[in-house]
Amino acid sequence: MNKYFSTFIAAFIFTVIFFTMINFSSCDETPVDPYDKLKPGRRDYIWKMDTLNIGIGETLSFRDIVGNSPDDVWLGNLDPGLWHFDGKSWDKASFPGVAPSALWLFEDNTLIVGTRLGIIFIRENNQWTKSFEIILDGYDIIDIFSMYGITKENIYAVGMATKTIVPAYEYESKGIILHFDGMNWKFVKIPEFNGGGFHKIIYQDDIKTFFIHGAKDWLDILLTFDGSKINEIMSSYAGFGLSKMNGIVYINSQKIIYKYIQNKLVKWKDFTGTDFWSDFVGRSESDFFNNSANGLGHYNGVDYLTILETNWELHTKIIFDKDIFVTAEDYKTRKFIVVHGTLSN
Repeated sequence: MNKYFSTFIAAFIFTVIFFTMINFSSCDETPVDPYDKLKPGRRDYIWKMDTLNIGIGETLSFRDIVGNSPDDVWLGNLDPGLWHFDGKSWDKASFPGVAPSALWLFEDNTLIVGTRLGIIFIRENNQWTKSFEIILDGYDIIDIFSMYGITKENIYAVGMATKTIVPAYEYESKGIILHFDGMNWKFVKIPEFNGGGFHKIIYQDDIKTFFIHGAKDWLDILLTFDGSKINEIMSSYAGFGLSKMNGIVYINSQKIIYKYIQNKLVKWKDFTGTDFWSDFVGRSESDFFNNSANGLGHYNGVDYLTILETNWELHTKIIFDKDIFVTAEDYKTRKFIVVHGTLSN
């Protein structure tokens, strides 16, 4: 059996997103937030485009990006692998595995890398020190799609387990949650989430709650997770994304952004009538970026506009005090690019 082909078929439904939103709070107002008093985010960026030097016939599938500074950024791709930016150039990094699909980086530069072949690697003190093969009886493939680490002894990973029913034709999958206690990875016992998988996990600090973006049977589902129990709070055919700024999780769907307050989704901002498109990264509630209908969008607390127009497909993003990195693909030239914006002095 071709594991790469099996993975592609099993993940097809999971990666095609059509949504419809339900179960939102009718309350349109949130308590006064100190971030609303911040000055508008700046837009005077100097932009640089770095084309990744890949081999003939190779392709990239941008999956995750992490970093502790704009001179030390890691980028995960399904093929050909892991990339690193040292402040000067992007280069392929030494990596003992393949298909790195989920990354987590701690402040001491300990890097955790999950793959789409069910192996999780740990890099410490500039060396790959540990690897763990994740096996689930009755399933052929384990995909790791997202990770979140609270401490090095308390890390969660989410993804999908797939079994072959009829080779190259029929597959069954389910969502999985893994936990690392500093020694071993173990499956978290949860109700069966059949017909799909879990795509992203994110954590809100003040309420000590994880949010998980799952998809099954053409329906995307948002769940909360407290470390042992999961609870569905939204399902959608219309689209939603998960973002985090300054410890707070934001859920956006159909150009409306919600916060999770007192066990309800409460509307925070409505971007109807703008080119606002996707989930976002930002420094504050008056300085964040996302995909717009025409390129890279920015909200500065006053208005939303496309700050960098492009017809490239924009993917993963990471932001620092004065820098932002955005991965992009030019479908016309088949080039893979990292857009690097730096605030002018």
